[in-house]
Amino acid sequence: MPAPAGFKTFVAGAVLSATSDVQVYLMDQVCTVWNDASARTSGLGSPAEGQISYLKDTDSVEVYDGASWTAVGGTFTWTGSTANGLATYGSSTTVVAESTATYDGTTLELTQSGGGLKMDGLASADANTLDDYEEGEWNPTFVCGTSGTITATNDTFSYTKVGRMVNVQGRASTFTVSSPSGLLTIGSLPFAIADTTEMSERGSFSVVAMGLVYDRNNIMGYYVAGSALSINYGNGLMGTGGSNMAGSIDAGSILIINATYCAAT
Repeated sequence: MPAPAGFKTFVAGAVLSATSDVQVYLMDQVCTVWNDASARTSGLGSPAEGQISYLKDTDSVEVYDGASWTAVGGTFTWTGSTANGLATYGSSTTVVAESTATYDGTTLELTQSGGGLKMDGLASADANTLDDYEEGEWNPTFVCGTSGTITATNDTFSYTKVGRMVNVQGRASTFTVSSPSGLLTIGSLPFAIADTTEMSERGSFSVVAMGLVYDRNNIMGYYVAGSALSINYGNGLMGTGGSNMAGSIDAGSILIINATYCAAT
């Protein structure tokens, strides 16, 4: 069988030769359709290099390279059936569907503006797996331990959560108070504090208090497991002092807080 000869423009009225025109330019350069490879071998005993065929049984297009029929686009095969999986390199001819993927390199860089890695409370049981990240704003609630109320007009704080580690920070000012008294705690945290059994596990955080009704020394904050942040003063430690911190807040007070704590989950 003659090899396909490329492209030829036929003019109106031209007489076509069966072998040099019809066979070479038309028949040998179309995509022939076969039920399967066996039918193609029987019907096309001597294919020409560059011929293309379609096999109905495998829904594949193949080209004859002069020695054998080869799948168009290479000889890659796909393995795996993981829904919404990742395609990874299996070998020079194999692409594999993975439910999880391992990057065996040095730097994974995301360069598209607005992109990023999203880990939304995946709750992995692996201690070495980062499974949660969140950032945002929140408005604290100031709670008086004995009586009265305290609210702040300027009270937008920010938070960042990486795994179970949460950092909250912000400045509260322009307070409205109504006969506050007792211990002062900060509730409505973006994430609950881990309910630890040991007081020593709760730790302390940074508090700057200005414009108080009463001068207070050694102002500090400590964590109330499972619920809130508490602001303390004096020589009392871990909740044994600061019995009237709430009564020290008035309209002109300012509280600057930077706290990092371990979340319950």
